[in-house]
Amino acid sequence: MHIYFPIIFTLLLGLCFVESVIKVTGYVGGSAEIRCPYDGGYEGYSKYLCKGDCPLIGSSKVPIQTTAGQTTTTSGRFSLHDDIKARVFTVTITGLTARDADKYWCGVEISGQKDLYTEVRLHITEAPVVTTSTQVITAPVVTTSPQVITDPTIKLREECKEKADVDCMLKFINKTAPTLPLKVVSSLLDVLLEAPAESLVSRGEAVLQSTETLVSKLVKPTRNTTSRHFRTNTTEGEVLSIGPDALLTGVRRLGTAKANLDIDLPGIAGNNNGSASVVLLVYNSMQKVLNASFFKTETNQRAATMSSVMSVVLPNAANKTLPNPVNLTIYHNRSASNAEVVCVYWNVNEWIKNGCNVSATNSTHTVCSCDHLSTFALIVSIDPMLESDPVVEILNTIFMLIGLVFLTLAVMTFVLCRWNPRVSNVARLNLCVCLLLAHALFLLTQCFLGRITVHEALCKTLAGVLHFLFLCSFVWMSIEAVMLFLSVRKLRQVKPSERAGLHWKVTLPIGYGIPLLIMGVSAGVWSDGYGSEKCWLREERGFIWSFRGPVFFILAGNIMLFIIILITIYGTLKEVRSDVSKVKYTKVLAFKVMAQCMVLGCPWVLGIFSTYSPFLEVLFLFLTSQQGTAIFLIHCLLNTEVRRQYRTWWQKFRPYGHLAASSTGSGTTSVSVTLQPQNATTLPPAHNATAQWTVTQDREDKRD
Repeated sequence: MHIYFPIIFTLLLGLCFVESVIKVTGYVGGSAEIRCPYDGGYEGYSKYLCKGDCPLIGSSKVPIQTTAGQTTTTSGRFSLHDDIKARVFTVTITGLTARDADKYWCGVEISGQKDLYTEVRLHITEAPVVTTSTQVITAPVVTTSPQVITDPTIKLREECKEKADVDCMLKFINKTAPTLPLKVVSSLLDVLLEAPAESLVSRGEAVLQSTETLVSKLVKPTRNTTSRHFRTNTTEGEVLSIGPDALLTGVRRLGTAKANLDIDLPGIAGNNNGSASVVLLVYNSMQKVLNASFFKTETNQRAATMSSVMSVVLPNAANKTLPNPVNLTIYHNRSASNAEVVCVYWNVNEWIKNGCNVSATNSTHTVCSCDHLSTFALIVSIDPMLESDPVVEILNTIFMLIGLVFLTLAVMTFVLCRWNPRVSNVARLNLCVCLLLAHALFLLTQCFLGRITVHEALCKTLAGVLHFLFLCSFVWMSIEAVMLFLSVRKLRQVKPSERAGLHWKVTLPIGYGIPLLIMGVSAGVWSDGYGSEKCWLREERGFIWSFRGPVFFILAGNIMLFIIILITIYGTLKEVRSDVSKVKYTKVLAFKVMAQCMVLGCPWVLGIFSTYSPFLEVLFLFLTSQQGTAIFLIHCLLNTEVRRQYRTWWQKFRPYGHLAASSTGSGTTSVSVTLQPQNATTLPPAHNATAQWTVTQDREDKRD
């Protein structure tokens, strides 16, 4: 029995130096790429690929090997390229045969010690079968009809009936023909990438290799220059090929909506007999599959993907050495304020940042400079201290619910109460309606955000509606500021005969026309600007300024009008000190004007500074959510006429209200109407004498 101990010891010793298994699939007549990662510190060591049971018994066959410090070598059908920056060496095998299917080992030679090995399983399948029909004539001659190839997409659906059977899809894709039409490639990409996310996650590396293999099948030999842009349900990309007769020099650019690539393709062609091709492929939803959880961060930080995932491929290039680093301009899909942006690439089963660095960044995009090609993305490291506080979110919800209650009461009051004909509530009513709808929709969107974001069309629609409602709210705030300014300006007039303010036929087109115009221009410039991860406006291309710009302009105007109103009231108080009643009502108006600051949206300015202090953030949320409360208090609860109507409604609808109403008498009510002042916010105190005279005259007319 002890005779097996040396064998068992040898097996265990070999297994100690073996890492995870790499699975690669190829088809007969095609090529296969084996990517072999290794740890830092072994960049200058000799790399090789051996076939058979190398680490256990001894090297049975080493088809290709580099010397120490060598990065590229070729041996027959085998070529090896060592990317020391990415710490990955790639072995390409061309002209595959069924005999190539075997177990291989990626090896790093270490003098005087056991070599480092990574196991590779290479599977070889037959290329798609081409069926031909034959017809036998009287003579022994067989004629062949044109070749009929079944649609690969239909065949894929037949062979892989279960949508979640990703392994079946990968095997089928790897055995397709060397070149395929764009329509077929697009269909196969969509079928594969529309599989359930949990199935794609467990096979991330294999899925990426299969998609890169598919887009490589779009490349056809050329003598000059060819370019092709394509878009599918799940991807967008561009293919650029140059041949020996191409007259291109320098860096070439490939572009999509979410990323641009600058690459020295003529330089690469110079190392590959004058021909080279490059493919830029951007995935629409791969960031949800290969998410930031595969990126290692510091213990006190959290990572989040900040862009789409994209692959850059050099199909059919024996020498993949880059003469110059490539630049990837990647557009952000979320805000990156107060956070560190990192350029990363996918390495077997994790995101790492070796070989890529950030050369430039701003609020909309980041430029990554990389000295190798792979699958790339942007990841942002977020400090938990800068994330939203759950307590603040709860307070925000409570504040908004309170504001919604008072907005509802204000709307009901403006609609149901009878107002003095000289008082115009059109601006206030529309402001309350817009704020009510905007705050209610915003609150519902944030509460059900997880269910909404999966429906892109719904998320974009909600973002557009919120954009319109909030713009309407700010425009009506501006109209209210103008109305208040016109009312205060008439304080110097003793008996103003005309009604202060603008007519509703003027205010309504302004209140809703300007927001519609802004939305139309914004959507016309970039319709995809709606629908961020929060179902709001995107930061890319400065689209968020279609909201910030008008808001800042309106707030600046409102603050200027507010200062002018204060100066006007101060001058009036100095001139009428002898008139006790006028001073009293002017002071009341001054108090209301101060409270009107909240109604006009001035506290929104605090949003600029809210990120610097938790106190300012809570204060900002409270003041901006209580605009409805301020409107209700100033224009409803503090209004004598409205309070009187509240009492009337209370006496009418409360239990035994008819008894209390009958004991009061109608005479008392009419006298109180005569003695009370008019609405001090919109109607100046000078109107009081006119209003009192009007009521008295009406009484005399009734007596007659």
